[in-house]
Amino acid sequence: MADLTQATEKGPIRGLVLFLQGLSAFTLLALMMITVIDVTGRYLFNRPLTGSTELTEIAVGIVVFSVFPIITWRNDQVVVDILDGFVPPWLHLLRTLLFNLLISGSLIFLGQRIWVLGQRSLSYEEVTEYLGIPSGWMMLFIAVSCWLTAVMTVSLGNYRAWRQWRQQRSREEFC
Repeated sequence: MADLTQATEKGPIRGLVLFLQGLSAFTLLALMMITVIDVTGRYLFNRPLTGSTELTEIAVGIVVFSVFPIITWRNDQVVVDILDGFVPPWLHLLRTLLFNLLISGSLIFLGQRIWVLGQRSLSYEEVTEYLGIPSGWMMLFIAVSCWLTAVMTVSLGNYRAWRQWRQQRSREEFC
């Protein structure tokens, strides 16, 4: 069985992944340009880019939270598996399923709380200090990213865990 990777991204998932990757890539390019303009202006003309700190904060948030669901979809997160060789497969499956549920629940809760804060920020018309960018939209983006990642974790993460467990059992029965 082939693993679910970039090669299996089709249909709406492929469109979502391409959108999020494009958003992340464009934001990284903009972040690089902001840094170059700010540093050049600061040291050559003694005139830094106004609001560069705000733009950098927003850009870093967009980059991190736009790739969060993609990393989960592709199962590219960092995993420490030092003890996996000593743990029976059924316990590994149980641990993975429990962790996926815990992580998904945490992301759903965080997304809900961040969504409430974003709605409140938009209703109060809160904006950044120098450039006047509405801060609520970034919070709503982060909330949606948390929810997407939660869905990926609980559905695809648990599917992968069950499939890996079945493969291990079939290998043990074959030997």
